[in-house]
Amino acid sequence: MKKIFFFLIASGGAIAAIAQAPTSTMLAGHRHKFAADSLLSHVVADINLLGGALTQDLTAGPTLANYHNAIGSVSNTGNLKFTNGMSYGFDAQIGYFFGKKNNFGIGLGFMYLAQQGDVTLDNFHVEYQSTDIHNYTFRQVITANSPIKEKLDITNLNIPILLKYKHRFSERLGFTADLGALINIKLMNSYSSDASFNYEAIYQLTGTGDNITAHYDNSPVPNSTSDILYTVKEHSTKNPGQSLTDYFNQLRNAGGYNVGLGVKPNNNSGSVSYATGSAGLLFQPGVNYYLSDMVALNFGVYYLYQPFSNTVPAFYRVTDKIGEYSSLTNSVTKSNNQSYGLNLGVRIYVGKGKDSDHDGIPNRNDDCPYEYGTALFHGCPDTDGDGIPDREDSCVRVPGLAKFHGCPDSDGDGIPDKDDACPYQAGPAKTHGCPDRDGDGIIDKDDLCPDKPGPEKYHGCPDTDGDGVPDNEDACPDVPGPVENHGCPYPPQPVVETLKVSTPILFELNKTVIHESSYPVLELAVKKLNEDKEGYIIVDGYTDITGKPAYNKALSLKRAKAVKTKLIRMGVSAKRIKIVGHGANSPAESNETEEGRMRNRRAVMHLTVGE
Repeated sequence: MKKIFFFLIASGGAIAAIAQAPTSTMLAGHRHKFAADSLLSHVVADINLLGGALTQDLTAGPTLANYHNAIGSVSNTGNLKFTNGMSYGFDAQIGYFFGKKNNFGIGLGFMYLAQQGDVTLDNFHVEYQSTDIHNYTFRQVITANSPIKEKLDITNLNIPILLKYKHRFSERLGFTADLGALINIKLMNSYSSDASFNYEAIYQLTGTGDNITAHYDNSPVPNSTSDILYTVKEHSTKNPGQSLTDYFNQLRNAGGYNVGLGVKPNNNSGSVSYATGSAGLLFQPGVNYYLSDMVALNFGVYYLYQPFSNTVPAFYRVTDKIGEYSSLTNSVTKSNNQSYGLNLGVRIYVGKGKDSDHDGIPNRNDDCPYEYGTALFHGCPDTDGDGIPDREDSCVRVPGLAKFHGCPDSDGDGIPDKDDACPYQAGPAKTHGCPDRDGDGIIDKDDLCPDKPGPEKYHGCPDTDGDGVPDNEDACPDVPGPVENHGCPYPPQPVVETLKVSTPILFELNKTVIHESSYPVLELAVKKLNEDKEGYIIVDGYTDITGKPAYNKALSLKRAKAVKTKLIRMGVSAKRIKIVGHGANSPAESNETEEGRMRNRRAVMHLTVGE
């Protein structure tokens, strides 16, 4: 058995070494994608080493009746017990998996188990009727000196018929489980025993003279004065100075009586086979470690249950005459055997497996099993024909260079197009391949003023007049002005000696916000309206010529409406205010100058009462 184990272990190591040998795929510098269960071969061969514990629940048949006229009140054929059980061996199976996912299958194989254990019978003592060589009837007394123990070496051969399941969930790991029936073809118990027995005899005599005869006395304790007791107790009482062993040897050798002390069987070893053909149960779950798509190691556990029935031989006795012995296993009528422990094995996938893309390369060896490819690229396509397979090509549809993983460099700046923010304009790596014409560190595509250096905070534009408004947003780039007026200075308010309601209210470019400097004019208009309850006011809005006429018309009306809203908030009824938008018509001054355009962006109020 040890040689078989060493052979299996060596075979597993050799298979593992072959599975891990460099393949063409590995030599190409990459590991191929793992194949799912559906892509693997349907046929597998499993070889498993098994090792663990063994238990037996033994039932012994009633054997006391096999001792003629046994005295039940003082006899005991003992109780059987199995201990120290161990089991180890191997099984070999061929399995076939079916279905679209290739997860479930059936298997058939062979299992060999070498099992060991001890069977013990305690308190053996029988007293029964027997006949000696002179044809005299007497009471035979047999007692085991200690519990009778047999060491068993069991040969257990089976045929497993299994339902099989497997699931591979990563390149290296998977799960497998086998469940099914065990058909036993042989169970043989090879035993050796350490038994020793005391054989004693009791004769009861009747009659006188030549008519003295012996007969069987089955009373609990013979007490007739004519009884002859060849027993330890009797001899120790009457002849304490004589050796018991010498006395019993003399009786046996010279007298021919069936007596003796500490007698071991003439043959204390042999073999007993149970009835064959019993059906048991095998369950083997485990984890697979894939060395390749063809070979996987199994690490798991197993559970085995086997019930056996047996027929006790007719007239079975453990022993009846000195030197004779029959194995304790001969007395077993039923044995429920269970074994459980660890399972270590190897699974080999037999055959080519599935070729999903019909490129002549089985899926388990195809790095791209669902894409038609060539053996040159391990079953993978090269769509753009640049000599780089698509699975390694970062730009599958465009021919490129190997140094850029199959991507082109259109502008030749050493930066592949996929990483080049400006693929058709040469630029340095520090600006991701984009040019920076003015050298301000801001690439042209993000630079609002690409031909003039400027700070990043102004998106590459300068601030010529230093007013905090970049030139591209400054309506007056050469004249400092506030941000809220687009970098232009506010127009000076007209100086009047006497404030009038008709004093123009000026606005910023494209704005409708009333400046605080015009609040006194509004307050004067409110005062006038409060003095004349019948009067009302007309507000005329204007713009400069910047913008289209329709836009200017709407903007002028918004400026008039802004004045109206302010007057309402100051307490004037909306019914007493009318507004008109004139657009760029009726300019107050020439629109040719910036100052003239400032004065044309206005609103003018007119009262119906005298000013």
